[in-house]
Amino acid sequence: MRRLSFYAIMIFLVYFLQTGVFTHLTLGGIVPNLFIICIVSIGIIRGKKDGCILGFFFGILTDALYASYFGFYALVLSVIGYLAGYVHQIFYEEDMTLPIVMIGIADILYGIIIYVFSFLTRGRMNFFIYLRKIIIPEMIYTLILAVFLYRLISWINKKIEIKGSEKRIDKKII
Repeated sequence: MRRLSFYAIMIFLVYFLQTGVFTHLTLGGIVPNLFIICIVSIGIIRGKKDGCILGFFFGILTDALYASYFGFYALVLSVIGYLAGYVHQIFYEEDMTLPIVMIGIADILYGIIIYVFSFLTRGRMNFFIYLRKIIIPEMIYTLILAVFLYRLISWINKKIEIKGSEKRIDKKII
């Protein structure tokens, strides 16, 4: 129950930060992708299922406000969360390299998918301009915030795990 509450609070808080606060903190018109940070972090820490579910709910909220095709962002972010969950087995909690690299790869993948389905289908063929002016700067801005936000998510997850394990009974009753 604590984990579900944490996910619900995180979804709405990060959604508020992404759509409200960080729209006023743009650098060169670029906003960091807090959704990718949270989805990949939870996917790495908790696994494929949690990453996919969190990606779906972030995607539904994004679809409700921004998408011309409902379900597009839900599908894209769910797949990103699921793919991030593959790293869960080799994840070492104190190492920051793997989560940061995965967040960077996920942000680039997200940017390319958005370009292909939103711009390329409309006949805009200047991918390298989009890559240079939007995808790379967004990835850098996202990675700067990922260092801090990933630590916070990891710390909260540890606290939930510790509190949840105190109430669990692992003894076998004969």
